[in-house]
Amino acid sequence: MVKFFIFKFSFAMKRIIILAICLLVVHSTGICQNNEIEYYTYKTETSTNNYDLEYSRIAAKDHSSWGFINKAGKIVISLGKYKFLNPIDEKGMILAKKGDKEGFIDINENILISFIYDDVGVFSGSVDLAPVIKDKKQGFVNRKGEIVIPLEYDAFSYVTYFYAPGLAILLKNGRYGVIDSVNKIIIPFEYDKIKWSDTKDFFVVTKDKELANFSFEGKKLTDCRDYQIVTGSPLGYLPTNDKNLPILVKSRGNQKLSSEIKNNIDYMNGSERVKDSMLLQTNEKFAYIDKEGNFIVPFGKYGTAKPFGLGRKAIVANKGIYGIIDEYGKQVLPLEYEFVERPSQYSNYADIFVATKGKEITILDENINVIPVKGIASYIDWNGNLVVSDINDKKGVVNYSGQQTIPFEYDTLFQRSSSGYIAKKGDMYGYITHKNKIIKPFNYKYIYEIKDGLVYVNQEGKVGMYDEKGRIKIPFEYDAIYDTWYNNSDSEKTRFIVVQNGKVGTIDEDNNIVIPIIYGALSGWVEYGPEAHFARKDGKYGLISHEGNIIIPIEYEYIGIPSGGIIKVRKNGKYGAVSWEHKEILPCKYEKLVLDIPFFIFDDKQESKLVALDDGVWKYFNTDGKLLRDNIAEGEIMKNYDYIFKWGEPSNEGYDFHMQQYSIMDLLEDKVN
Repeated sequence: MVKFFIFKFSFAMKRIIILAICLLVVHSTGICQNNEIEYYTYKTETSTNNYDLEYSRIAAKDHSSWGFINKAGKIVISLGKYKFLNPIDEKGMILAKKGDKEGFIDINENILISFIYDDVGVFSGSVDLAPVIKDKKQGFVNRKGEIVIPLEYDAFSYVTYFYAPGLAILLKNGRYGVIDSVNKIIIPFEYDKIKWSDTKDFFVVTKDKELANFSFEGKKLTDCRDYQIVTGSPLGYLPTNDKNLPILVKSRGNQKLSSEIKNNIDYMNGSERVKDSMLLQTNEKFAYIDKEGNFIVPFGKYGTAKPFGLGRKAIVANKGIYGIIDEYGKQVLPLEYEFVERPSQYSNYADIFVATKGKEITILDENINVIPVKGIASYIDWNGNLVVSDINDKKGVVNYSGQQTIPFEYDTLFQRSSSGYIAKKGDMYGYITHKNKIIKPFNYKYIYEIKDGLVYVNQEGKVGMYDEKGRIKIPFEYDAIYDTWYNNSDSEKTRFIVVQNGKVGTIDEDNNIVIPIIYGALSGWVEYGPEAHFARKDGKYGLISHEGNIIIPIEYEYIGIPSGGIIKVRKNGKYGAVSWEHKEILPCKYEKLVLDIPFFIFDDKQESKLVALDDGVWKYFNTDGKLLRDNIAEGEIMKNYDYIFKWGEPSNEGYDFHMQQYSIMDLLEDKVN
């Protein structure tokens, strides 16, 4: 069972709780104290459920137990009794976990459904039944706790629900089928897989790798032996009225080549246009059928096709020339464009089509009417908006509704999350809103973003930061401000790496110095790195804590990433090993050293050892520095570790360590090699 701190949720039930998400996700959390008991409060801000107005959930600081308070702040269900409590549903029932079992209670803690089940789900809106699991078998109960559908179906790691029109896809003896709310079999339990169609108006079933469509009455609509159904339209892609849309199918083509292309790094990092172009090599053909299997658009007409979406339209192409068709297969935008797309960011899909022909970009609404935004020569789809350029390379913004919210007047536009844009006009930078209102005037040499805000570079080349109200938070007295990687993991420990007069240290968000600004460089984020900074001073390296305490003295030519609590070090050109407490494990006397320590602690098949070259002789040591074997054959060493030696001599100045040391002006003026 998957539970979140807001409400109980499983991937399988996402359809029936979309409304619940809208109602519950907008909530406030805070830590409160009641008779010296600290807890988090989860208060729903927007809901049509009267219970949400009267009561709020609370959770212990470690979320190990849950309770409720009323609107006066009085605890009505105390912490320590229940491992989890769902929000109160519209009929006053609370899904609860007590010990290792689950059931339902009301706000007075009356037991409504006994705590006898291993997993319980919420009541489905379509049939008002709740799924229950016991001893790895699933069934369904009503609100009285009576078993309506026997516990005879195979349980997944999550409960499975009924969806409109009152049907459930279940598993029995390892085979999939469909039942209705009185346990009548609609589709027999004989299939490898069954899922809802993207439009949720029929089932797509799989048996022996062959697909077929079934109606909600259990009637086979069509076999798909000669082609594949293109399924999996992303959330947000389909129109509101998505019933009876044509189904996109494709010929099998060169499946091996298709798989190779989709695993190609150029494909994975490519734009939609690049991906379409690469897939043309597979010679796949596309068609559209209705759910009975009748062809609306036959094979051979299009070599690229997208599922139906916005305005019940679909984007199609032939030999790389794009257009749009309606649900009857008629071209409503002729095939004469180099590219047509519906921009998107994750599940946020635009309400427009964007068509490219040469240096002319046309924006169309769902009815293929041209939206009068003139002068767009190119665009970039960025964070849910289009950053557009005119023929003079001036930048503006068009939103996902087709409205130009920022005119063509900037030389640079960079969107910072959802709050605004870093903009450049002439040689100076400023900060503007999505509606082109100036937040910070164009008085800055540069503006850049870190996790906790924007860093501004003033006319003297000094950097500082403002708070949300526009007041100076970090004064303009530094040469650079960089992130620390631990900011997001601990809200009470927001720190910044700063450069001042060629020296590096850290400060907190109140500009208090934490690590003295005396070092030549401090590491930024290091993959698999320690909870500490690598530090350089006077050409030597060590480790210091986030609070500035020395962990490993700054006396080494190189200090490696800890592995199993052991750190590889180099001094006077020779390698050794020390512990996190700086206890010597191997002295710095070896020509080469490899820490052969498993990364995963559960990998108990591999013996941890230190591999050292001592005056031309290879030796194995244990993690305490005790000799295990010597005179190891060169062939054995090269077989296991040659790839490491090919990396060359390690250095803390490598990119992996992100040693922050430069002023922003040096970076901007290309003074850094």
